[in-house]
Amino acid sequence: MKPSKTGIAFVVAQVGLFAAFAWLPRAWSVAWDTGTWGAAVGWALVAIGVALGVAAGVALGRDLTPFPEPRSGARLVRAGPYRHARHPIYGGLLLAALGWTLASGSVAVALLTITAALFFDAKRRFEERSLRARFVDYDAYRSVTRVFVPFLV
Repeated sequence: MKPSKTGIAFVVAQVGLFAAFAWLPRAWSVAWDTGTWGAAVGWALVAIGVALGVAAGVALGRDLTPFPEPRSGARLVRAGPYRHARHPIYGGLLLAALGWTLASGSVAVALLTITAALFFDAKRRFEERSLRARFVDYDAYRSVTRVFVPFLV
């Protein structure tokens, strides 16, 4: 299945968001001192977020795609983090962004994290419409899982 124009737009916007995370914190100064504990908690959240995202990518295997529509022949994955959350890659990215916000004390990173949360919520809503249309049992799966992070959100 070929990605839709909307799916392509989401991926282009996501690349832009990642570029902003890489560039803006260097452009704006740190606004507050998080201290040793704030930095430690922040980096722990970054590590947990990265681990969640990697585990989710591994669980998807050949069905992994940056586009918000499933690949042709894709299956509804319910293994690994997908047992408990429908979008754990997005959740991992958001945990990592929140952790980076805490560790850096940067207003730029805080604003980007809010932007990322809004972006990934919009992308997952679009994606869920595609998944509902593709998998007849998606609503049942949806009713027993969290959105982004297993056991949390």
